[in-house]
Formats: sequence, C-alpha cells, structure tokens
Amino acid sequence: MLSLFFVDQLSSSDNQTLDGDEGYHAVKVLRLAVGEKIKVSDGKGNWAAGAVVEVGKKTLQIKVTERGQYKVIKPELIIVQAVTKSDRNKEMLELVTAAGVDQIIPWQADRSISKWQADSEKKWQSTIKEACKQSRRVKIPQLQMAMSTKQIIEQLSSDKFVLIFDAESDLKFADITMPSDLSAIYLIIGPEGGISDEELVAFKRLGASVVKLGEPVLRSAHAGFAALAAVQSRLGRW
Repeated sequence: MLSLFFVDQLSSSDNQTLDGDEGYHAVKVLRLAVGEKIKVSDGKGNWAAGAVVEVGKKTLQIKVTERGQYKVIKPELIIVQAVTKSDRNKEMLELVTAAGVDQIIPWQADRSISKWQADSEKKWQSTIKEACKQSRRVKIPQLQMAMSTKQIIEQLSSDKFVLIFDAESDLKFADITMPSDLSAIYLIIGPEGGISDEELVAFKRLGASVVKLGEPVLRSAHAGFAALAAVQSRLGRW
C-alpha cells in the first residue's frame, strides 16, 4: 500500500510537489528515492498518486498518473468522546481514526478528569492527521469544537440516532434495532469515571439508547474503537 502524505492543495497539473514538513519527512526520514510511488491528499478526500521523479533537500516531486476522490458513506459515524487523561488522548484518537470515524466531538463531561486546554485542538488535529497517514485515510475526520453536556444536548435533537455506551446498561448492543435510512449515528463515550446519572437522564430524554458491548469494562480511550467496530460490522462495512 502506498505511503500517504497531505498537502494544502492538490496541483491540477501532471506534477505534484511535496514540501514543508511532509516533504522533509518523505526525504529525510523515509528517504524516498526516484521511482518510488506515493499518494498525496488534500485531506478533504481528493487524492493523486504517482512515482517520485525528483528529490531535493527537503522536497520532492511526483508525476501524477492516478487521481481519485473519496465519497462519504452514509450514515456518518460521529464519536462524542469525553476528554480522557492526557496520556490517553493520543491513543484514543489513533484508534477511532483507524476505525473509520467521520467526526469527533470532544466532550467535557461531568466526570472528565482532564480539561480541554488552549492547545488541545492543535494536538488532537495533529494526532488525527498522523493516524490518517498510518491508516491510509485520504479524508481527515472533522474535529468539532469541544462541548459541554448542555451544548451537546442542544446539538442532538430528537431526530438523531444516538447510542450511549455504558458498561452498567442491561441492554446489549447486539439487541438494538438500527433504522436503515440513517444519515448519521452518534456514539457517546463517557470518561474514566463513567457518565453521571444527570447526563444519562438528559441524553435519554432525546431518545438515546444506552447499551453495552459486553461484560468486560473498557477504558474510555479504547471504548470508541470497540463501539465503532461493532457499528461498522452491523452496517456490513467490516
């Protein structure tokens, strides 16, 4: 599978330049040579591929021989992820990105141990981008602004399909019915200390289903991956 790199804008010509941090990484770290084939994306789903024809000190050029565009598949998978411990956020983002999440909403839940910081958005964006490169995803998942429970409730109107994953639930994910004409599925993942009773009541008022994946209790940083895998399988994508 071709190595993937991101650029701000794809060239419309037959030649594509890779420079900046991506070019430096390709030349100095990966040591790509003339003749090797790579894929370049604008992060929005558009991509171009071709062989390297020129290598500079920190840049390279490819001769574009293929182009394509990723089309978003419905329903979109949207993770509402409680902000986890700082050392777990990177792991969580790598996992949900590889599992095919389309949008990520950071959630400052009542029991979140860590707080959303001024530099959190930059760090999360960087991790998501790197995870896309590793998993060869040409469209970078959208990172929304961090939200409080109140803000999320306001966004999740009653016509949204919402699943809350809670190890204390008596209802298994396998036993729920999922409509076939959904445009989006919201997956709510709580913090290490669990979702508070007040939060659960608020989400249930919207018609959200509270489900569990199994008996083992997963870390907050791992639960999103497991939830996405279960939903992807139910949708027939995996």
